Amino acid sequence: MKRLALILCCAQYLWAQQDSSLPLLEREMARLARLSSGGVVGATAIHIETGRRVSLNARERFPMASTVKVPLAVHLLRLVDEGKERMDRMVTVEARDLHPGSGTLSDLFNKPGVSLSIRNLLELMLLISDNSATDMLLRIAGGPGAVTARMKSIGIEGLRADRSTALLIADAAGFRDRLPPEEQWTPQIFADAFHGADAATREAARKAFNEDPRDTSTPDAMAQLLIHIHRKDLLKPDTAELLLDIMRRCRTGSTRIKGILPAGSVVAHKTGTITNSANDVGILELPGGAGHVALAAFVKKETRDEAHSGRAIAEIARAAFDYFLFHQQNAMNYEKLASRIVESLHPLPGERVYFRPDPGYFEGLLGPLREKLAAAGAVEVKRLDDAEIYLWLPLRPGGPGLPSAERHAVKEWTDKGGPRRQLHFHWGEGSVSPDGLYLEHGDALDTLYQDALDIDYKTLGATQDGVIAQLKRGLIRVRTAAGTDMVFRTGDRPFNKQDGDASAARARAAQMRVDRDIELPAGVVRVAPVEETASGVVVIPEARFGAETARNIKLTFTRGRLTGVEAGENVAAVQKMLKEGGEAAHRFREFAIGLNPKLKPAPGARVLPYYGYGEGVVRLSLGDNEELGGNVRGGFVRWFFFPQATVEVNGSPLRY
Repeated sequence: MKRLALILCCAQYLWAQQDSSLPLLEREMARLARLSSGGVVGATAIHIETGRRVSLNARERFPMASTVKVPLAVHLLRLVDEGKERMDRMVTVEARDLHPGSGTLSDLFNKPGVSLSIRNLLELMLLISDNSATDMLLRIAGGPGAVTARMKSIGIEGLRADRSTALLIADAAGFRDRLPPEEQWTPQIFADAFHGADAATREAARKAFNEDPRDTSTPDAMAQLLIHIHRKDLLKPDTAELLLDIMRRCRTGSTRIKGILPAGSVVAHKTGTITNSANDVGILELPGGAGHVALAAFVKKETRDEAHSGRAIAEIARAAFDYFLFHQQNAMNYEKLASRIVESLHPLPGERVYFRPDPGYFEGLLGPLREKLAAAGAVEVKRLDDAEIYLWLPLRPGGPGLPSAERHAVKEWTDKGGPRRQLHFHWGEGSVSPDGLYLEHGDALDTLYQDALDIDYKTLGATQDGVIAQLKRGLIRVRTAAGTDMVFRTGDRPFNKQDGDASAARARAAQMRVDRDIELPAGVVRVAPVEETASGVVVIPEARFGAETARNIKLTFTRGRLTGVEAGENVAAVQKMLKEGGEAAHRFREFAIGLNPKLKPAPGARVLPYYGYGEGVVRLSLGDNEELGGNVRGGFVRWFFFPQATVEVNGSPLRY
């Protein structure tokens, strides 16, 4: 036990230490911003492959200026992917389309008569930031509101488009009220309107523009969009690569993100400049396979000049570039990880395996895993229906996860039975808050998870068997210091034992669907109690529900049904979830207890390792428990974790 305690302490110390350098980068970003700029600087930098992030004023809104052309491009290309628009469609450039600001269309084609394809316009918009091309594409794509709606539909909040570039410039420069209706616009009308605004009007417009929430983004929101672009999960692969290729060839902003990076650095980016604001947002490719950094850098209310804003962005970009290059995530022992997966699977000669990786993430695992599976006689297939084994490999933490349609297809495939089984190697996705939702994942958790794979599985299995035997004996009671006090019985319900055995023999002996879903790291025991025996209260100190947070939540259950809902703060958020979840959300679902000693969380830890599989962590949940052999249906599921709970059976403490 002393040796175990030492291992746990060392792992937890390493966890804290390895993440401690990120605040140093954040402080350096703040220092560089103060030295270089006279404005307000905001930046978010995320190492895409590992999810490590740093930020400065990350949730403050900044004028997007021409960086709005990135979300516009994504929305437009989604229309192309959906078959609602064509890249080769020709569009006639009319006099009213020639708008002020950056670009060349207004200079080169100041007379009507030219037509350009949507592909041409897209390149002009992103390569040289042509405002005329932008506003033509914005009209084609359904207007600013359609761009904002698209961003919200893919889960990006904090980014809004409201005006064309022409109206944006007119508002910022104070001459919008001098413009006639849009159908009468010409380059000369814009020039006359601009010169007609006096100095006082322009100054008032500048001040108003600095406080205007329209056409703004937070650094966090823009960085998240960049990650989606890099991952190619919003667009078809070829379409996403087209967008990245154009952004890599961007001709503006040579003194911003790219300003002081090493010569030859590859950056896919887009700049923006408007009244006292300068921006650059992009994806930086680190050399030597060290990954990619999504960087959204904004400056507003600049009191010096554009050059100072650009220098601030350049300094921050170089600091992030160097940090993520030279402070790489702890080396993953992919050979060892692959060996553990194959050992758990015990593949039979000729068994067929379907890989489900996240492109660009954990790529170092794929080679060793394919080699070891082939050596064991397994055969990789490209269609799920042809497989006996579904390998759910790590998805990026905090990402979109597995699409619901794919989840449904895997569920139906699993239910066909026989030797079919899934091996879940979720990794960073499993780093959750006690409220059951993903929180954060860093280097130290990688170290912890790797160590948690290296356990005595025979001893773990024996411990799980002992716990199951106790839980079957009678009345189970779960209590916490916050006030949870639930009782229930398991009756003859089957128990799921996650002991790392993903063999065909285990799959054939499955009593319920979850027996075919094998998790690594291993360590939990799960059961759906007999619903009518579950009564009492569950107290949750704090939980997130969408964008809302509720505190001191008290859920009262009577014979398995939710009969009371209270909260010290924001009970409406809880009630909304329950209403949306339907009948299943009002039913007690599951009891689980973690038993992996190497995943035991540190006291007071914000992040619980791997879905609460650590020793002593209790899970109580609401919703559909079909996969566990229960009687509740409806699809809804919500987990809650209790790392300091006590469990008794017939009045005696549960022993493990």
